[in-house]
Amino acid sequence: MTGKSDIDGFETDELLALARLAIESNDFEGALRKLKKVVNTENAPAEGLALAARVYAQLKLFDRAEKLYQRFLEKHPDATLERFQLGMTRFEGGKASQALEVWDVVLKEQPNYPPALFYKGLVLTQLGKINEAKHVLDGLLKSASADNLYFTRAKELLQAIEIGRVPDASAARGGNGGAKLGVPRIPPDPYQTEH
Repeated sequence: MTGKSDIDGFETDELLALARLAIESNDFEGALRKLKKVVNTENAPAEGLALAARVYAQLKLFDRAEKLYQRFLEKHPDATLERFQLGMTRFEGGKASQALEVWDVVLKEQPNYPPALFYKGLVLTQLGKINEAKHVLDGLLKSASADNLYFTRAKELLQAIEIGRVPDASAARGGNGGAKLGVPRIPPDPYQTEH
């Protein structure tokens, strides 16, 4: 999209390109400055909505990220990655049941989608639904290749379940306490564009 942005003389596609570069450099402030100019327009491009949602999620502003993912999905209801990431904003925002609902939609369309299977298994574990969690995680191990990051994490989570070390949300997100207890860590950036 090459529409004109009346702010700073940059066109929309230029702002998006600059925002992508800023994100790659972990300059979330610079990215957000550019993306706010893009998403606060009437016809905000879908790419801008998704990028801004990812930045807000990185900043742990999950309610803002959630709203932008929802706007994105209004334009692209079949977008698997962004729907999965909507679930992540809900999970990380403390809305585990709502996250499961989102991931169930993803898994209805793509039953073997590794990130959704892993996080669904993790949430089910945290909710004490161990048999359901094991079933989901076993499905991930059967469908994903052994070199897939989520395959490794699912295997670690199943091992933790077997020895009775069920992770809580903070330990599973990579807190130091989780590592000391042998709790598997979740992948570091669920908002990345490749899974």
